[in-house]
Amino acid sequence: MKTIKEPGSAHSGFSDWYWQRLSAVVLALLLPLSFILLVAVYNGSIDQQGLLNILDHVFSRVVHTVLIFALIIHAYIGLKVILEDYVHVLAWRIPLISLMLVLMSGFAIWWLAMIWAWV
Repeated sequence: MKTIKEPGSAHSGFSDWYWQRLSAVVLALLLPLSFILLVAVYNGSIDQQGLLNILDHVFSRVVHTVLIFALIIHAYIGLKVILEDYVHVLAWRIPLISLMLVLMSGFAIWWLAMIWAWV
């Protein structure tokens, strides 16, 4: 007798696992740089103009862009897997995952607008 899988459970999960680990490595490498910068500003080692000079470089903007994409990918996959595991009603799961994707995309666009000075 052939069993029918629930929609969304047809993949093995390796792709989610791979992207989750890859984004975790990127976050582990880039987040300490941001925290070091925050501590330097808090301690007074860097003033506001110094911070703006650091953030104005293209290298810093690219690093922040990679950081936001890694953060969004990591959070989206983690929350998507949790919703797939614990929300059993498909009529609730799809709108929740869609809402989560829209909110995270909006946050990413806002962050990129701030970093690249689109506003």
